[in-house]
Amino acid sequence: MNYLILTFQSTHHVLKAEQVLLSKGIKLDIIPTPKDITSECGMSIRINPHVTSSQVLRSILSEASFEFDIYEKPM
Repeated sequence: MNYLILTFQSTHHVLKAEQVLLSKGIKLDIIPTPKDITSECGMSIRINPHVTSSQVLRSILSEASFEFDIYEKPM
């Protein structure tokens, strides 16, 4: 199964994005950023794409003015 991995510029942004996504009822996990993904931050958010699409995530987080990248990775 592939998961969506969201990376951010800082731990602060990860935690703020977590609050925004949880307030929208989106289930997520905070994980260490996978080693094969380059990121300024050592933490990322993992989301099951069967629960929430990358388009929905982009819409929610862009509206909240977050800068982020989304990767699809097997886990």
